[in-house]
Amino acid sequence: MKLILVPDIFGCTTEFKQYATVQKSILAQMLNQDVELVLVDPYQGHIFEFYNDTQAYEKYISLGGHEHYLSLIKQVITDNKDHNVCLLGFSAGASAIWRALDGHKSDKGCQFIGFYPSQIRNHLDIQLNIESHIIFPQTESHFEVKDVIASLKNYELLKISHTQYQHGFMNPLSTGFNESAFSEFQKNIAVTVSENKKPNKLVRFLY
Repeated sequence: MKLILVPDIFGCTTEFKQYATVQKSILAQMLNQDVELVLVDPYQGHIFEFYNDTQAYEKYISLGGHEHYLSLIKQVITDNKDHNVCLLGFSAGASAIWRALDGHKSDKGCQFIGFYPSQIRNHLDIQLNIESHIIFPQTESHFEVKDVIASLKNYELLKISHTQYQHGFMNPLSTGFNESAFSEFQKNIAVTVSENKKPNKLVRFLY
């Protein structure tokens, strides 16, 4: 299978690449099969060193923002339509995957796990055809998380987790980073992927 990782606005940093390598290894061991890693970079190979979330966001917007990221992910999904894939996204990356999956169908097997996709609040009416799991932070500065969760409950293929952590808890460079949550979710992502491969088996993280 292919593990497609889509980072937040910090892009494919050294830390993210290290995380991706470890996540691939954990998943391969859990599934007992080869896993091919695909990284989607919002900056397409350009390396930036950001000192905080604000600086990263300003650069992200200046280089095309959400629409540019969406186009990149749509292309990756199209390029891998003949493969069994797991899409794993964070923040802006998770939001872009959500939008890219609108109406998407896969005969080969496809699932999506997204961490704190804040832009999802603007896209609550997509056609979702694949098993998905959204992990929300405790709070968001621009909207009420509980209201968005309530709006998403009609999606039959969607699992929702409302955690006690802050936005960015999976990114060591973010002010919201939480080391214990990072370690726990890194292990449980593989469990979710493994369980979702079993017919009629849905898994929900509750923290």
